[in-house]
Amino acid sequence: MRAGPLLAVFASTAPSSDFNHIEYKSVDAAIIERRLELVTRKLVDRKAALESLFDEVGCNADRFAEQPVRGSKAPNLVCTLPGETDNEIVVGGHFDSIETGMGAVDDWSGAVLLPSLYQSLASTRRRHRFVFVGFAAEEKGLVGSREFVRKLGRENIGRIRAMISLECLGVGPPKVWASRANPRLLDAYSLVANALHVQARGVNVDDVGDDDSHPFLDARVPVLTIHSLTRDTLRLIHTPHDRLDAIHAEDYYMAYRLAATYLAYLDSTLE
Repeated sequence: MRAGPLLAVFASTAPSSDFNHIEYKSVDAAIIERRLELVTRKLVDRKAALESLFDEVGCNADRFAEQPVRGSKAPNLVCTLPGETDNEIVVGGHFDSIETGMGAVDDWSGAVLLPSLYQSLASTRRRHRFVFVGFAAEEKGLVGSREFVRKLGRENIGRIRAMISLECLGVGPPKVWASRANPRLLDAYSLVANALHVQARGVNVDDVGDDDSHPFLDARVPVLTIHSLTRDTLRLIHTPHDRLDAIHAEDYYMAYRLAATYLAYLDSTLE
């Protein structure tokens, strides 16, 4: 993913009382950092590390599956947290990278949060089914996410209430791709950010980048991408500078806290 120059600050019009009904278990910052540090360059090792983390947090057996992807040696890694209804919230990040750099920012930073978010949300009963997907082959043209959406079929796509994409986190405070975001999801994000004392900001990348939310957007699923890029930090992506030391621990943990709170809030407020 690459970020463009547009920076926006926005505010929520959602009722703040809705925020009082959310609940999740917070994962310690040291654990979040340890999981991030498992980054490696080889695709097979990245896949194995992500699978191991899903198993570590209890997403295994019938809750975990590998979905074959046409045109990719690696599958999509799919972890499902059951809910009280058939309505779904999909959360995704891609675990592949290019050969240049470590791919710590793009997008191990997003993919490796998926097990921690599962762990946070699994602490209480959920209204929605949460589907956490480590997408394969994003760098080859969103191959994994396109395959995921293609295999859903119209009926299953209709059950998805939101798709939240996690991309390039921790090089600065969290931001969103505001121009692509569904207005209701954007409003909810702003409410949660403000409650956590994080300025709700958007950096749009319409002309210079793409991410795994696009196939869902094409299928008319409401989407929102959380990232951390600006024009200045964009230069890290797809270069030798995309290393673990480019990620700031405090900003990265804030991205986790914001994502966990946001997902719990969506579960309590979406139909």
